[in-house]
Amino acid sequence: MKRRLLYTFAALAVAAVLVSQFKGKVVAWYVDNHTVRTTALPSSGQPDQVCLTWSGDPRATQTIEWRTAPAVPDGWVQYREKADANNTPAEAEATLTSVNDRLLQNDQLIHRFTSVLHGLKPATAYQYRAGSKQQDHWSDWAEFTTAPDKPVGFSFVYMGDPQIGLDSWGKLMQAAEQRCPTAAFYAIAGDQVDNGNRRDQWDDFFDAARGVLDRHPLVPCLGNHDYGKRLAPEMYLQLLTLPENGPKTLPAEHAYSFRFAGALFVVLDSNQALKEQTPWLEEQLAQPGPTWKFVMYHHPAYSSKGTRDNEELRQLWTPLFDKYHVDVALQGHDHAYLRTYPMKEGKRAQSAKDGVYYIVSVSGTKYYEQTQHDYAEIAFTKTSTYQIFDVTTDPNRLTYRAYDVQGNVKDEFTIDKQG
Repeated sequence: MKRRLLYTFAALAVAAVLVSQFKGKVVAWYVDNHTVRTTALPSSGQPDQVCLTWSGDPRATQTIEWRTAPAVPDGWVQYREKADANNTPAEAEATLTSVNDRLLQNDQLIHRFTSVLHGLKPATAYQYRAGSKQQDHWSDWAEFTTAPDKPVGFSFVYMGDPQIGLDSWGKLMQAAEQRCPTAAFYAIAGDQVDNGNRRDQWDDFFDAARGVLDRHPLVPCLGNHDYGKRLAPEMYLQLLTLPENGPKTLPAEHAYSFRFAGALFVVLDSNQALKEQTPWLEEQLAQPGPTWKFVMYHHPAYSSKGTRDNEELRQLWTPLFDKYHVDVALQGHDHAYLRTYPMKEGKRAQSAKDGVYYIVSVSGTKYYEQTQHDYAEIAFTKTSTYQIFDVTTDPNRLTYRAYDVQGNVKDEFTIDKQG
């Protein structure tokens, strides 16, 4: 009881400092819920929570992250081309980050290792394992494939908020993996967990994604729950290593962009500084070259929940989506499925060639009711879904399908780009 009171007084003191520092500004900050907790999935000497992300060029690099107990002092990745599986693997050392959740009764401190492999060949399958050379503990061998260096066909999976019901979300992940085992990556539109600064929830997240995110890179964006009711998404940034090529007006890794096989992906932080991100967003969308353009952010430009309307975001960003012809906007937050008609200048466009599709989806089990909207072509609630994008060349065609966990197609459309 005394410890909890001390935490409360400390939090109030920090709040007072923040109020004084941010006087005159509107700051979304809340005292975290200081509940002593346990994790059902404590760390050990064995590497686990192996997760792929990108922090560099997907054609030539691969970022690999994992967890151990703090008794493990070193981290290494051994890797080789899949075609040369009999060869002695190369080695890459990992950097170590200590992650401390002081309110966990067990396993408060863990080691998080990150290794970035460089000099990889494009469009090449690699095998790898992560572990400790000093203790000789290693993960199972897994594999990944680097991005191609030219426009070719590919697929990727998109999901809305996992957040709550991570056991069920894990089943959805496995269903997506079975249906699309060659997915280039998994894009998640924010709210990976319910409270981003509770490591026990991240433990559940990574455990539910076993066998998927160690083979397909995670491409996340920041949701409001990833901030964990704080000014900064501290644990999100500690656990995930992402590109640092975002706007200088934001902290590193809050927003970023990358190219993959003739497509541009721009990931934004819709929780803050929308206006400050806008010039950078235009710079990314104005780049010549990509056949396909996708944007991903958390708060919808066209909401599904009736009591929500992100007007500032819609006014600042959607004119740029129209100007540079973004194909699809991937969103979350509203916990009900909605896909708009192709939209341009706030109205229904004649076809996908003239407008932008905006999608809201949910992959966890927290659902909201939704209001009927004239911009919605497909809308339903109380259903967790995953979405698969299949992109082909010659002809340039995009096929989209949304599936529930039983494999039923809940929505689909096609975009054809000729010439």
